[in-house]
Order: sequence, then structure tokens, then C-alpha cells
Amino acid sequence: MVGTDRSETATRAVEWAAEMARRYEAELVVLQVGGEQGELEPYVAEVAPGGRALVAPGDEPSAAIVAAAEREKIDVLVVGNLGMSGRREFLLGNVPNRVSHSARCTVVIVNTVGGSGRWLPWSRK
Repeated sequence: MVGTDRSETATRAVEWAAEMARRYEAELVVLQVGGEQGELEPYVAEVAPGGRALVAPGDEPSAAIVAAAEREKIDVLVVGNLGMSGRREFLLGNVPNRVSHSARCTVVIVNTVGGSGRWLPWSRK
């Protein structure tokens, strides 16, 4: 599962997770907190083909992400190190940090500030 708010940096985390899922032939769930399923599905089809879109209710992103991961019985949860619409209160000190301390599964925090594919650990660019 990968969390997104569909921002540029979150999209990098989604692309990273999609590549990992492809390489390991794993199911990918792309989660957005709030919003509508119908808005998320075209985004997932474009950015993470084959991924499943899931919208979770909630006002607090980290709690909603962790709850969704538990409900879906997720093995690995991916979040970007910058997040949730670029608002300062949601930098690494908040959402990714809270998710990493609260989730009962493996959490991968992806560096989403690089450009030109540099954020993918196996990229040759």
C-alpha cells in the first residue's frame, strides 16, 4: 500500500511503490485519505497501472493510513518523506513519522525530493 494526496512528491512515492510491486509481482493498493473513489481511479490507472484505488475516510492522514493498512492486512506500507499537499505540518516530523511509529507492518519512507528518477534506488539516470 502507498499513501498519496496526488501531489508531485506523493506521485513519486506511488511510482516507486508501483515499480516495487511490479518487480515482486505484488498487489499494489494506492490509498488516498478523503476525496472520492471516482477521482482516484483515473490517477491510479495512469500512475500505477494495475494498482487498486482505495479512498479512506478520516481527518487525520496518519491515523487513516495506519487504519486502512490494518483493515487491508498490508505487508508493506510506503509513504513519501514530504507529504500531504506540501503543508509544513505534514513534513517528515508528522505523517511519515507517525505512520512509521504506529503501523504494525513494514514501513518504507521514500525520498521524494529527487528529480529525474534519482529517487528510485535502482535507477541508472
